[in-house]
Amino acid sequence: MLSYALTTVPAPLTVSPPAVEPGQEDENSYASIDLVISNSGSMPVRCSRIAVVLPVGSLAQDLALTGEGIAPYVEPESGWTIVSPQPDVLVAVPTAETAVFPSGRENSGDASGSKVRFEVVPRDGTSEVTVDGLYITLSNILVSDKTGIARIGIEEWATTGDTIPETPNTATLDVAKYPFRSGANPSPGVGRALVALKEQGGPPATLINAGAPVRLEWHHAPGDSHELYMNGLRIDDPSIAGGSMYQVGRDTVLRDTALALKTVTPTPVGGFVTRWDHLTVCVADQTLASLTTTGNATVEGAFGVTGQTTVSALATTGNTTVGGTLGVTGQTTVSALAATENATVAGTLGVTGQTTVNTLAATGNAAVGGTLRVTGQTTVAGLNVTGALSGVTVKVTPDAEWDKEWKESQAGDREAPAGKVMVGRHHRGDENGWTGHRYARITID
Repeated sequence: MLSYALTTVPAPLTVSPPAVEPGQEDENSYASIDLVISNSGSMPVRCSRIAVVLPVGSLAQDLALTGEGIAPYVEPESGWTIVSPQPDVLVAVPTAETAVFPSGRENSGDASGSKVRFEVVPRDGTSEVTVDGLYITLSNILVSDKTGIARIGIEEWATTGDTIPETPNTATLDVAKYPFRSGANPSPGVGRALVALKEQGGPPATLINAGAPVRLEWHHAPGDSHELYMNGLRIDDPSIAGGSMYQVGRDTVLRDTALALKTVTPTPVGGFVTRWDHLTVCVADQTLASLTTTGNATVEGAFGVTGQTTVSALATTGNTTVGGTLGVTGQTTVSALAATENATVAGTLGVTGQTTVNTLAATGNAAVGGTLRVTGQTTVAGLNVTGALSGVTVKVTPDAEWDKEWKESQAGDREAPAGKVMVGRHHRGDENGWTGHRYARITID
């Protein structure tokens, strides 16, 4: 009474693929069946039930290896419901083949095949099937591994009259199962859509923080064998070869990271085609093992170096903090230099602007070719001059008056006042006579 149209996903339907590499198990082939049912006639059709019967087994005329796990769905859900059997509870009914294509059951000793049955019924018991019709899908079907034609049984309890018959109308729909093929001549340049996500179902990982986890996903087709590379090194994980996901753990992606997915796909003629996917995950705060710059390097914020860094030219307009050793092999121009720890210069340090030094400690020779100007007080524990000290004027300015006189027996030890040196002493009389001192200030220009 009704019209039935069927299609499969994938189309055409294929059995399980061959092994891609020696020792690798074949993959199971899963499929879905989409069935459209409508009234193509001119009379209304009343229907109380429709059954879809799938042949189950391992022979050429069987569609599925097992009925377990098949997921049914009917639309519109508001008017119809679909009843599925319990997992692996199959209804055994006789099957037969034509003389041209032997069934194979005679050789196997199996006189009857198994079938799994799905029933679609109206929610109110009886319904008119209009031109809108029904849509039924059976997904997650584990396809039988033999090439052949499977006949799907259709049973309908329907009529154009008022009374639903007790015996259903029956029909069959043929579904061909072809030998495995990945597609017609797959192109080596077409990959498997490798993507990087921050989390499952989350946003793309186009920019992440250093050390954040990354989830890699790609499309996997039956027969594919995959290899995953990160920064030029292959990731050694057996789940990648036949999988469609890999989780990169924390503290792994520390800098901009290049990823590549290699996919080997069998061709219809028995060969193989290699496909490649490439993508890069960018990291906001990168951790680098080494950095070489041939041009200008501009640092807007803090630039921290924990190891040794050799720079041929460094221009900084802000603060530069070096925790380790900063080695400069060429000329370096610095507008502002702040060192909280020791700063060692093995070569020449040229300063074109003003330099303020709180503490200057020189363990080796300190040569000043121009003028060394100190605006504050400078204390030198020891000054050794092995050569000529040129360009320096020493001026001694004595006090205008002598210090007050003291009896020699009462004078004791005498020291010059702060900032002065003793430049004169006079005495008259014996040990009880009077003694006086004179002091002077010394300045260096």
